[in-house]
Amino acid sequence: MKYYDIAEDFKKYPDCWCYAVIGGRTTGKTYSSLKYCYKNKIKFVFVKRTIEDVKLLCNRGKLSEYAFDASPFKPINRDLGCQVESRLISDKGIGGFWRFAGEDQTGDIVGYILALNAVQKFKGFDLSDCDVIIFDEYIPQPWERINSKEGEQLLDLYVTVARDREKRGKKPLKLVLLANAVRLYNPVNETLEITDLIADMQANNQEFIEDRGILIHNMPDNYIDYSDSPIYKAMSKTAWGRMAYENTFAYDDTSNVTSRSIKGYQPIAEVIYKNDDHWFIYRKEGQYIINTSRAENVPVYDFSKDNDLKRFNIDVRLNILDALIDNKVSFQKYSMYYVVNNFTKIYKI
Repeated sequence: MKYYDIAEDFKKYPDCWCYAVIGGRTTGKTYSSLKYCYKNKIKFVFVKRTIEDVKLLCNRGKLSEYAFDASPFKPINRDLGCQVESRLISDKGIGGFWRFAGEDQTGDIVGYILALNAVQKFKGFDLSDCDVIIFDEYIPQPWERINSKEGEQLLDLYVTVARDREKRGKKPLKLVLLANAVRLYNPVNETLEITDLIADMQANNQEFIEDRGILIHNMPDNYIDYSDSPIYKAMSKTAWGRMAYENTFAYDDTSNVTSRSIKGYQPIAEVIYKNDDHWFIYRKEGQYIINTSRAENVPVYDFSKDNDLKRFNIDVRLNILDALIDNKVSFQKYSMYYVVNNFTKIYKI
């Protein structure tokens, strides 16, 4: 049996500023990250998605003595024989971890707890003593309501905490992203522009990719053997089971994501998805290929412009959707497939 140990990633890739760790349930991602910071006396910022998440995590400080302990330090306390507890600093999404001896708080704060959806409230909050930000469950569950600008919120928090640390001779602030393999397309992956990298890793069975100081650790499915577990035996072949136990993005349909030759196809459009990400659409007898093979003298649709979004939806997308029903469309990247399918939900035109 092997659990995840973030110390190995920090040691192997010391110059990275961002570590995206994606793995199945109960593999020790949160446990390892917090334990590493605690044992090495590193102050950290522990990020949860909502103010309600922070309140729940700190419930022992607000509710009766019979309230259950929702703190992620509970198993660390058990294993290290320490007593680190969470308390609310403010009911506006700010909390912290402190050492206790019985009912008495001892020493300085171990780490802060912040709600991402309250990030605008932290502008004047000095967190420059922290060296690590840990965003727990950064890939949302399918039923969660999330802010489409969550990735920007996270990087805004990163800059707020980091401040001018490099100017003061300190090493760059580390951002640790922890999640299960739920959805490839999500606000943080899109802001970091790593959605397609993660999809390629899944397709090629890769574990590590390092680029732009970003490490993606896509944990293999052999970390822990669940074969004797009744729920594993019952659910391992389901979409939920593949996500939870095999670290597979089982909820994502990638059947139309493939590379095909454009020989005989005519270019009909160029999409500027992001500044440096241009897509080109080719057509032949009702079949379409969307890839990055450059074409000239075609209509250009810039997705940063509202009118271009509306034109693309009417001029191009509806025809692609009709062809997709008959399996006549291939996409070079997963993000292309997702955006075309979820266009009106993403852009709300």
